[in-house]
Amino acid sequence: MSTLSNQIQRVLDAKAEALVSRNAEALASLIHGDFTYVNAGGKIFDKSSYIETYSLSGSLLFLEQRFSDLAVKALGECAVATMSIADTFLIDGQRVGGRFKSLCVFCLSSGRWQWAAGQTMKHPAE
Repeated sequence: MSTLSNQIQRVLDAKAEALVSRNAEALASLIHGDFTYVNAGGKIFDKSSYIETYSLSGSLLFLEQRFSDLAVKALGECAVATMSIADTFLIDGQRVGGRFKSLCVFCLSSGRWQWAAGQTMKHPAE
């Protein structure tokens, strides 16, 4: 795995840890200020609504998030990553698991990689 792939993997791992631990402050530090995300249900989020929904609200609680098949391409001060994701979470007290495909854009900001944009869809095999 290249150095860039390792750096992006570390950001993804930190994001997963922040989601599972519901650490909104850690999550906020990993997300770019001009963030845009489209979830598998088609809902669009900015940075504050993503953090509110996935870290603060308690309506969806991540129990685990694992990444595989990570591929990263450098684009100047940005990087585009594609991956498979296995999520386990609680929705309304019910344990739910799912597999997804995701595209994420990361940008260098003040010398560190931040998640700037992403889109997730249900894994084609599901």
